[in-house]
Amino acid sequence: MEIIKSILLASQILIAQGDFNSTRLIGLEACYPNWDIYETSKLISQAWNEEKEYFLIYLYEPNFPYPVTLVISRPLKGRECTQEWFNHMGDDVSLYRALKERQIARQLTLGMYEKEIEELGKEYLQNHINEVAKVNSTWREENIWALKQLGFSIPPNVNVID
Repeated sequence: MEIIKSILLASQILIAQGDFNSTRLIGLEACYPNWDIYETSKLISQAWNEEKEYFLIYLYEPNFPYPVTLVISRPLKGRECTQEWFNHMGDDVSLYRALKERQIARQLTLGMYEKEIEELGKEYLQNHINEVAKVNSTWREENIWALKQLGFSIPPNVNVID
């Protein structure tokens, strides 16, 4: 329990020290890709296991509306970070396949949907889920898990893939 408290405290300090909507997160700069082409970054979600903490970050290019996804990790006992996954092409890849850590993928995805609820509202997101299921009925396991944790209804035609 003490380790979780220290992680939360460290994360709060990390966020308080940097405006995460416009600059790099303090202490993680070394793991950002070529920063020159990205205008802003946004911390979307965090998760951790017994060894590392993980950060799901969106990077934004000027005049391009869609973010690039970046996952950075760093050991709980240490400060050196690692770029775990950088999806600069916007490929449809599950976090589980990218990170090989099911619980981390689930927790990062859960945080991503929590952020979407904050920004868009739960009703809007449920309507979007229903609309997406009409045209794409194959969803990642971590997405379905996270949506169920948040109380969303998953349309019956949706199939799960890893």
